[in-house]
Amino acid sequence: MGTKTGKPTLEDVLELSGIELLHPGGFDITQRIGEIVEMKGKTVLDVACGRGILPSYYAKNFGARVVGIDLNPEMIKSSVARAERESVDGLTEFRVADSLALPFEDRSFDVMVNECAVGLTADPQKCLNEMARVTKPGGYVVIHESTWLKVIAPEEKADIAKRLGTVPYALEEWKAMMECAGLTSIWIEDWSAHENALKIRADRTVRDLNDVFSFREKVFTIVPGVIGRYGIMGLAHVFGSWHKLTPVWADGTLGYFLLRGQKPSA
Repeated sequence: MGTKTGKPTLEDVLELSGIELLHPGGFDITQRIGEIVEMKGKTVLDVACGRGILPSYYAKNFGARVVGIDLNPEMIKSSVARAERESVDGLTEFRVADSLALPFEDRSFDVMVNECAVGLTADPQKCLNEMARVTKPGGYVVIHESTWLKVIAPEEKADIAKRLGTVPYALEEWKAMMECAGLTSIWIEDWSAHENALKIRADRTVRDLNDVFSFREKVFTIVPGVIGRYGIMGLAHVFGSWHKLTPVWADGTLGYFLLRGQKPSA
């Protein structure tokens, strides 16, 4: 793999690491989603399913029939393998697909879930529109995303978003996009508490945000991976981004919210 030009985002680092990281709230927020949509036995589409951690969780804990999609074929392979290991392959299906052009008929699923990936897309509104389109009347669309809690300069917002690799929005902006997609009864829950930010690892306890990766992971996985793809200047950019972004959650600039909207019944 040749060295890439450009500056790696933290999303790039997570993908390069190959480590199964979760979002703020960890499995607690995933469990909460299942509860607020009464997921038991329902049909679910998980948009941007990554390595299949969450579809397998929904199938195992709620008996849901889950389809997971992701643009990355390697993620889909990992998802299939995980479902087999966890003995939920009979309840899950995975395919390569674009969240901006979902390959499903209108009104196909009871529940649509996108866990922290709407802001990764080139067009979050179009992503939400597509999710609403394939939701059955009376069904739910659920997302959780990084959310601005403070008003800051536009150039500062743009810099933070570039370093993160995802675009946060203000809570009212997220709500407005869901309403624009035709969803109603928007329900919101705040997951911005510091303890939720420390639940992003499924495999071990994180004491603070500088402890997301272990020393061994940094030395043997992340540093070689970033240098191999982006060069030494790319690694320097990653260190600069981590230094700049770590306080953003601690000082209340960014928070994290769970939102649920319902498609009106026909």
